[in-house]
Amino acid sequence: MKLFKFTAIIVFSLMMALQGILCSAYGAENFKIKDIVIDNSDRLIYIRGAGNFKSAQSAVYVPTPNSNNSINLINNITTFTISSPFRYVIDVPNATLIGSSRNYKLQNSIIQNVALSQFSVNPNVVRIVFTVNKQSDLSKFKTYTNGTDIVVKYNSSIIDNSIQYKFYTPSGDSAQSALLQNTSATLTYNNSNDVIEINPRLQTKYYLSQVSQNSDGLILRGLGQISMQRASYNPENTEATVILDSATLAKKLENKTYNIPSSNKIKASLTISKLNTRKVKLTLESDNTRDFRFVVSPDGQSLFVSHRTYVINTIFSTNTAKVNSYKMTKNSSGYSIFDIVFNQSVTYDVFELNDNFYLDVNNLGDYNALLFEQMLKTSNIKVSALKISQDKTRFIIPMKDLNFAYANIESNSKSIKLCFKEKPANVPAVKNEVVIASTNTNKETKEEYKSGNINVVYIPKEDEKPKVEKPKKKKEPPTISSMKKVVLDPGHGGADSGAIGGGYYEKTLNLAVAKLVQEKLEKKNIYVYMTRTKDTTMTLEDRVNYSNELAPDIYVSIHTNSTVKEDSYGVETHYYKDDSYELAQKIHSNFASEKNLKKWETKDRGVIKSCFYVINHTEAPSVLIEMGFISNLEERAKLLTKDRQEQIADAIVKGILEYLK
Repeated sequence: MKLFKFTAIIVFSLMMALQGILCSAYGAENFKIKDIVIDNSDRLIYIRGAGNFKSAQSAVYVPTPNSNNSINLINNITTFTISSPFRYVIDVPNATLIGSSRNYKLQNSIIQNVALSQFSVNPNVVRIVFTVNKQSDLSKFKTYTNGTDIVVKYNSSIIDNSIQYKFYTPSGDSAQSALLQNTSATLTYNNSNDVIEINPRLQTKYYLSQVSQNSDGLILRGLGQISMQRASYNPENTEATVILDSATLAKKLENKTYNIPSSNKIKASLTISKLNTRKVKLTLESDNTRDFRFVVSPDGQSLFVSHRTYVINTIFSTNTAKVNSYKMTKNSSGYSIFDIVFNQSVTYDVFELNDNFYLDVNNLGDYNALLFEQMLKTSNIKVSALKISQDKTRFIIPMKDLNFAYANIESNSKSIKLCFKEKPANVPAVKNEVVIASTNTNKETKEEYKSGNINVVYIPKEDEKPKVEKPKKKKEPPTISSMKKVVLDPGHGGADSGAIGGGYYEKTLNLAVAKLVQEKLEKKNIYVYMTRTKDTTMTLEDRVNYSNELAPDIYVSIHTNSTVKEDSYGVETHYYKDDSYELAQKIHSNFASEKNLKKWETKDRGVIKSCFYVINHTEAPSVLIEMGFISNLEERAKLLTKDRQEQIADAIVKGILEYLK
């Protein structure tokens, strides 16, 4: 037994030496880990470093001592869990730790302790160990990386009531962040046992991972919470810059420029770049950039960039919010805080124009005028409210006598806090104003008259912009309020043709139907992600990783069946995990309905539990659809028709919508 252990140690040592030789031979530069950044809203941890842990060499697997497992020490981060106590472990390959090993002790968090250490040298591996309260918390951990940035998500529900986050700051972090702190921590260096109190200054972190287009705008999506600085403009208003604070950018998006679609043919583009390790820069270019809005989704994880006319005339949610309360308070720092509480999550945008600060709540039809007027009686800040459309309300605050601090919104998007500070007393005060929306559609300019000591100002409803012709109402206007996400996976592609029947490729048929499903779902206000949109090769692992990073509501893989028996025909729906059975039933009951079976002259082959790789490894509820047999001459001929493809897509969409409801 001793000889066996000695031999195992020798083998492991040789592997370590081989690892070091390989690293030297390929000249890989270590990823230097400096520290971890703790989010005080108890959601994410950002591992801060420089360099890249990925090298050009292929992976080398090294056996773990006293285990049958092995670890890929070169190109892939390794994560695993340990019990007693419950721990989540991350091993970062090709990495060195700057400074000595250290421990972070967290308060008001599901994490009790974070240990950061140089686990091994030659090869260089940095280990991060999270000790948590209970076993159920381990399932909440996920690690995302693009090779240079590492983000650890450890709260399963990004939307919660734990804290407010900043979304519109003058210049990033400010002293006010300490007023809204939740999680705190102490830091102990192992070599000195010095205990240091640390303040998690960042109120939010954000990992921007996806950009997509709809008919009139760009949608930026990611993980965490968006913290947006106020926009800056050049003198000609042809360029606007918005900085996302505490944000990390996916490598594939760096320095990319996207045209912003517009049905009005207004030319505009958005360039995304990495300003530094903690900030993402959005550069908007157009003839008049002040005409564009950055609309924040209810969960705070997406930005919709579009022209103001489209935003104002688009219904973002058929279920509009209501105001529960208004409150104006002043804290010890002299900040006046205007607090609006809603009954549900809201989508909103903020901007400044004509010395006014504007907050547009895009799914608020009734702003509760009675409550608003009661609040104004005790308010020292002049705030006005008006409906700018059937489902939208605008709040306006004159900024002539105010220093704008920043705006906060609760993490569940049900409360908006606008923070202001009055200018010093030596600054002349402006006259009292009550702003009222004009009912005279012919008024194009401000008109004033005196009524006692109050100056009443009549303005047109859309004072910020010239009058435009209202676009024709669409049957199903797009929305970003529901935030439902679906990943569609057209099976096979590129070098993998899938089944072949009569000279026709399965990959082509799968993609054609998937595109129809995508089009129909997007018309129903669903965000759709396609694993491929062209005839490209994708591995099964690529498809699974793509879906898991997006964390969609469901994953649907579309295939065409085949067999050596040419008389086989019919439709099937496959699932593997228990949480996917209901989705499979919903889709199949529509897909294989009695009406469709009769119309298509096919048969129901059932809902089948199958261990296909993609539906086994995707984290979301997942199904795989077999829409017919390409190997059957008669069924293939029908599948190739546009009518049959449309009908199949309609059935799949109906099943998906029933499930998502």
